[in-house]
Amino acid sequence: MPLAPPPPKIMIVGQKGSGITTQISMLCEKFKLEQMVLKEEFLARMKVEKDVRRRRRLLNRGFKEPLPAEEEGAPPPPDPEIEDPDDFDKAAHEVELLKLIS
Repeated sequence: MPLAPPPPKIMIVGQKGSGITTQISMLCEKFKLEQMVLKEEFLARMKVEKDVRRRRRLLNRGFKEPLPAEEEGAPPPPDPEIEDPDDFDKAAHEVELLKLIS
């Protein structure tokens, strides 16, 4: 049983409103390919990765009482140690995510 060749990867770039989506849809329909929108894939993967990093930081730090809320009944402010640490290189992480997607 021979192996099937991998599907081709075609990237179409153009300005908004120039018919890119139409051309992609026509190509995918004609050649029975799956359509992938890079921006949607990237943002979805970035959200998953951010949640994983956040959970890992919470587990590594352990329990710490949350900061007090400014108003009664308001949620506590985000913890900067967990949400946006100083040692995180966002640009390098985005490059790695793009490599994983393609």
